[in-house]
Amino acid sequence: MSSLFSVKSFLLAGCLSASTALASLQWSPCPSNPALDCSTLRVPLEYADSRSGMSASIPLARYNATVDVSQRKGSLLTNPGGPGASGVSFVVNGAGEGISNITGGFYDIIGWDPRGVGSAQPVLQCFATAGEEYEASQALPAAADVAYGQFRNQSYTPFYNAAMQEFDSTTAQLAAACASYNSTALYTSSAAYVARDMGAIVDELDGKDARLNYWGLSYGTIFGVEFIQTYPERAGRIVLDGVFDATANAETYVAQLPNDQLSVRDAINDLVSFCEQAGPAGCALSTPPANVTADLTTRLANLQDSLYEHPIPVSQGFSITVGIFSAFMWSFSRVPTTWPLISSVVSALEQGDATPMVSILNAAAASPPGNSEAPATGSLAEWPLQCVDNAPSSGISLADVASLVINVSLREDTPWLNADVTPLSFCRHFPDTRPRIPNLGASKVRDANSILTQQNTPVLIVNGEHDPVTPLASAERLQSQLATASRLVTRRGPGHTTVSIASLGLAEAIRAYFIDNTLPTSAVHDLSQVVFSSAINAGTLTPAPVFNGTYSEAELTLLNSTYNILLAFLSLA
Repeated sequence: MSSLFSVKSFLLAGCLSASTALASLQWSPCPSNPALDCSTLRVPLEYADSRSGMSASIPLARYNATVDVSQRKGSLLTNPGGPGASGVSFVVNGAGEGISNITGGFYDIIGWDPRGVGSAQPVLQCFATAGEEYEASQALPAAADVAYGQFRNQSYTPFYNAAMQEFDSTTAQLAAACASYNSTALYTSSAAYVARDMGAIVDELDGKDARLNYWGLSYGTIFGVEFIQTYPERAGRIVLDGVFDATANAETYVAQLPNDQLSVRDAINDLVSFCEQAGPAGCALSTPPANVTADLTTRLANLQDSLYEHPIPVSQGFSITVGIFSAFMWSFSRVPTTWPLISSVVSALEQGDATPMVSILNAAAASPPGNSEAPATGSLAEWPLQCVDNAPSSGISLADVASLVINVSLREDTPWLNADVTPLSFCRHFPDTRPRIPNLGASKVRDANSILTQQNTPVLIVNGEHDPVTPLASAERLQSQLATASRLVTRRGPGHTTVSIASLGLAEAIRAYFIDNTLPTSAVHDLSQVVFSSAINAGTLTPAPVFNGTYSEAELTLLNSTYNILLAFLSLA
């Protein structure tokens, strides 16, 4: 079977490279960073019918290799995930330079906006105008206002169901709008189509049938797994960082949601232990308010319960509710370098002061469009993109969702699950229509494993041990599916993707893999970056990093480059 799959894939790859690139690339300085090059590649809009004449435009950004031309190893594509994040902005905002430093300057680092998002055309819109899009975004609740502390209390059930119904109804309105608008990009922007675009990009940059070198992070690992199943012969050096479970992603979101929570409690425990170890000089939360003797874990739970009963008023018509708090903590649990500031914010909330949180929320909030009648920008594309990559979820009832939230929360002892329910609520109201070319999920991974093994192109899988978004269990599942064609390496501690906290050992392992195709011998690497310290500026979400040892100039370059990749992530948010 594997040899038949190999021949079939080779023929498909040949058809792709012969037909997808519709025009040669013309590079020019990027408008926002003239030191980098930008271009646009035209590809067929519908790969199921490339003769239709309709095309999609895929923006590209390039950070050029720094070594002599004779030493260069070609292109290295990178994607920050989302789904829906701009790979162009990721590279332009610092990830290009950071990845180049880590990989020795041997590659041109290429970011692209996946079809439907960013500056790609057509863009996946849910509304015609920017004004309508902004209003819908503002109306979408951060999370349901539910009390986790009451989940075992039967008398709370009617209040819980009412809160979930209110949340679900609002989300349903957005799903209906996206389906009704029926953007040209809606059913032509799934992972299967993105994988084919990746092949077209490599064809254009490195030559017909050239191999893909790739560092995919978070949902970008879905694109990587889709590619190696579709074109296994074209796999080069591929790092999958913070593995989004491709098996669960091909099913309804009911399969993905429990998986999301597997390491959340571990990450919370890390926050607590790191804070307590740092003490008051490094972590504002280490000192409880007056007349409070509970440990920090209990205090966080008590604060959440308190906000359910007594939201903190901020202005007329707006308060910090338990739903806002849950979404806030869920968002920042994935970025430990922000925890010094977040600890100050939460400490203020304990004392009834919401001002620091409001400052962060205001800084992160989207501004109203200057021209409300301008075309919509596709800023809501992440929600329908998750649906078209999943199996249809219309058979999932609200009762199913409500039960799932309670059961998983109690089983995993996680207090913020409702902040991650939006995709499931959205997708259960989304049509069952799916793209003409279906995603493979993980259905061909074992076939790909045989081919990758034969051609000696192993995949390097890297993951944080306590990643609260893409748990280590997902990486372990992928490694078992690529049993003879992959190596799994972990980084201790919390944080989403391994770049969220720097580890010198892991950065060196990734470097050796991309430069020499050397697989690491160490399976686990320690942290090299401190989360809480009196030397860290707790007044900003992006403090200068502090490392936990004495390092050489070359080692500091790797550590700072890792942090700069993280900053590029944060710039997308």
